[in-house]
Amino acid sequence: MHFWKYHGLGNDFIIVDRRGSPDFTPDETRALCDRHTGIGADGILGYFRESDGRPSDGQRRDGQAGSGAAVSSRMRVYNSDGSVADMCGNGLRCFAAWLVETGREDMAPFTVLTDAGPQHCTPINVAGGPMEVRVNLGRPEFEPHTTVDIDGRSFEGIPARVGNPHFVMVRPPDPSEAFEFGHRLSTHHRFPRGANIEWLEVQGPRSAKLVVWERGCGLTRACGTGGGAAASVAVKLGLMTPGVPLAVTLPGGTLTYELEPDLGSVWMTGPAERVFEGDVG
Repeated sequence: MHFWKYHGLGNDFIIVDRRGSPDFTPDETRALCDRHTGIGADGILGYFRESDGRPSDGQRRDGQAGSGAAVSSRMRVYNSDGSVADMCGNGLRCFAAWLVETGREDMAPFTVLTDAGPQHCTPINVAGGPMEVRVNLGRPEFEPHTTVDIDGRSFEGIPARVGNPHFVMVRPPDPSEAFEFGHRLSTHHRFPRGANIEWLEVQGPRSAKLVVWERGCGLTRACGTGGGAAASVAVKLGLMTPGVPLAVTLPGGTLTYELEPDLGSVWMTGPAERVFEGDVG
């Protein structure tokens, strides 16, 4: 099986052409993503035909229709623990860069179908650096402010859906706290489908720091949809400014977001870089 390895700010993925092939099994995913005995990655991105995989009615889960652009590519996201994610922001940028760099798409904007609906991508050439991709993550959805109690500690935040379910806490990013409580928060019964957990520190109206525990993966160097959810919550709370570029810095680097004043769409821009390619039996 031929594969390509890409990363977006250190969030790394194995990309495999699976057209006409079945889904990866959880055991296959875990074996390929194992960093000691496999290729090693936070997840696998499967390339399918539009007609492969799960049916789609051409609508985002947030209710936004696709742009009407022709869709020839479907991306399926397999987390390193064997579960399947609806979408992945960093993964989508890597997938889009791979489509361009392997000649499957050109530099014009195009649409990729995911289990969260159509995602609209614009590749950007950057002189002297890796390709960047601008992605429309769609309209964020919010639930009421929530408190989750674990072992006598309270974690307050806002559930938000941006591609995937998230729980955003305006709370100083603490990797040790995230390591201790991330999995328990992510799998808490308050979140029936699991959730990505964000620790957000707003540093100003245009900048923030973020640590993310990603469901199915754990502490991650970067999370594209997590940054989008965090920026959306910050704008909703009046802590950050819509309509201008917002810099969200994660352990792996900085992603740029732009939010419409009515929170109708979240746009993300960031790099995607090829690491290597090869074959595995």
